[in-house]
Amino acid sequence: MTIAAISMMRCLDGVGIAAFRRHWLDVHGPLVCSFAGLRRYAQCHVIDTAATNQAARALGIDGFPILYFDHDADRGLAHGSAAMAACNIDSRLFIGAVSRVITEPVELIPPASSRGRLSAIVLCPGGRDAAAMDDGLRAVPRLRGLTRYDVREQGPAPASTVPYLPVTVAGVFQLWFDSLIDLEAAMAGCEAPVFAVEEHWLV
Repeated sequence: MTIAAISMMRCLDGVGIAAFRRHWLDVHGPLVCSFAGLRRYAQCHVIDTAATNQAARALGIDGFPILYFDHDADRGLAHGSAAMAACNIDSRLFIGAVSRVITEPVELIPPASSRGRLSAIVLCPGGRDAAAMDDGLRAVPRLRGLTRYDVREQGPAPASTVPYLPVTVAGVFQLWFDSLIDLEAAMAGCEAPVFAVEEHWLV
């Protein structure tokens, strides 16, 4: 069983989006990479495009880090560690608010190995049935992969002093495309919050 810990992050007031992304990649990223038990780590940077719809913009989310672990025991190795403590201190320098979602990923369409770095993250609002969105998302054109992240728990990041971002979700989807044009065309008209993101794989 794979565990994916997804955070929804908002940029700290007074920190420009370019500085936010650079600090996240160059300073914070290497700290996260040192977590014991971490199998994979992706940073999904929200990009400014028409594919990021108004429902998404209203939530004010600027990035989605995704940390993958083989099981809960490995995820537990990071909690309370010196590496986690260092991350929590560093987070205050560039993150204004954050919420953590613990999920189990389900590959509805295995991502193509040749897919690009662009994907769409779609949030299923709290109180709804995420699985009910499966068929509609499977049908979008030029899709190169689709994963549903089933929510197990959600709340503040562990031991974090960064303010909690009060966004509740029933599920998270990630859809991959070969190009931004394909992504924009495929996600046009989607009523759920859609974020176009650029992926950076650090582990």
